[in-house]
Amino acid sequence: MVYRMQDEVKKIIKSFDILKKILDDKAICDDNRIVIFDPPFEIQILRNEEMIVFSCKDDDIAILSENIIWIKDEFEEYVKDWIIALTSLGFKRFILKNRR
Repeated sequence: MVYRMQDEVKKIIKSFDILKKILDDKAICDDNRIVIFDPPFEIQILRNEEMIVFSCKDDDIAILSENIIWIKDEFEEYVKDWIIALTSLGFKRFILKNRR
């Protein structure tokens, strides 16, 4: 799972600009960061650091990059679901289709 997760993180970072357009009105987006709110969680996609950070109430629950995959055990499924969603073409098509 770790190896695949690293590949998925790379895909998310590479598709930063597309995700930024998709999530423009659903997240905080700037040139180097996307912050997605899923209360009580927050997901930050950091382009310059090439990292994705999941937090819950100011505590990091996962830090993902090409070199680091750290996830608190009880949050593995949650993080996995978001990684799948952020790399899913169906997710991207659904969001773009509904924005028209």
